[in-house]
Amino acid sequence: MKFNFDDVYEIESDASQKKIYRFKNLNQGKIIVDFSYNHNDYLSFLEINDLLSNINISVPKIYETDDTKSTIMMEDFGNSRYDKLIKTIDPKNILIDAIDSLIEIQNSHKPKVNKFLKKYDFSSFTIEIEEFADFYLFENNIGKDVIDEFFYIWKSEFENLNFNWDSFVHKDFELSNLMHLSQRNGHLKCGILDYQNAFIGFSGWDVFSLLENPRIYFEDKYNDELVEYYFNKTNQILSFNEFLVQYYFLNTARQTRIMGRWINLDKKNNNNNYSKYLGVTIKRLEKSLYNLQNEKLSKLYAKIISK
Repeated sequence: MKFNFDDVYEIESDASQKKIYRFKNLNQGKIIVDFSYNHNDYLSFLEINDLLSNINISVPKIYETDDTKSTIMMEDFGNSRYDKLIKTIDPKNILIDAIDSLIEIQNSHKPKVNKFLKKYDFSSFTIEIEEFADFYLFENNIGKDVIDEFFYIWKSEFENLNFNWDSFVHKDFELSNLMHLSQRNGHLKCGILDYQNAFIGFSGWDVFSLLENPRIYFEDKYNDELVEYYFNKTNQILSFNEFLVQYYFLNTARQTRIMGRWINLDKKNNNNNYSKYLGVTIKRLEKSLYNLQNEKLSKLYAKIISK
């Protein structure tokens, strides 16, 4: 792949390690994505892009690749990111496009485990909540007995649920990875990016990634309606009540991990750029705990969350 750095400029890529370059001549309609920090992420992005390209959703077209430099030239979806729009319009106008895209994915052929698409399990779950223990609990001087209780309760409650890990999960189906493509029709208006960390897991995972954003507390009056809409439009093998329990259980764990992630990132970068999101994340966590109605977890978090 040949291009001159004088012809491009770097654009925001948030907390990601990858670098993204846009051509100064916007008529190119292309961007360069540099995965040189991790060749496996590069290969995974290409693998998942190939899978998603066969589903009726909007993912970027790949024009050129360079295996030696782990770089991809692909379609530029523009600047209309969901996180930049969500508070300026009625959220339902764009959230429904994203939910309909998830329905298309869920109702396509079930994904198969391969080198880049692993199945979620309790080991994966433990690694995620450990980030909360290693950073948030450590930062707040929580004692070892409470930390041991934290892991014991999460393990016992996890084992009480009958999870069926069989669905494609983007994992980072968040506002910052979704683009509003106004010139397209219906759900194709939702451009989907950053799926290199995808896995096979709970069918509702990407729904709470979308609706329970840990950075922006946008108007969520449509959440219950959209969750039920998604459930009714997809081929589920469990009841709606069971789906909701698993949905809020895993969302509570996700918000937990993210609280640790904010502190972890600030320690790595020696700043406070991410700790500012703790307030929103805690609010999301507390709402999820309320909906989950799990007495053991509620009592646990009453002891460990700083007000």
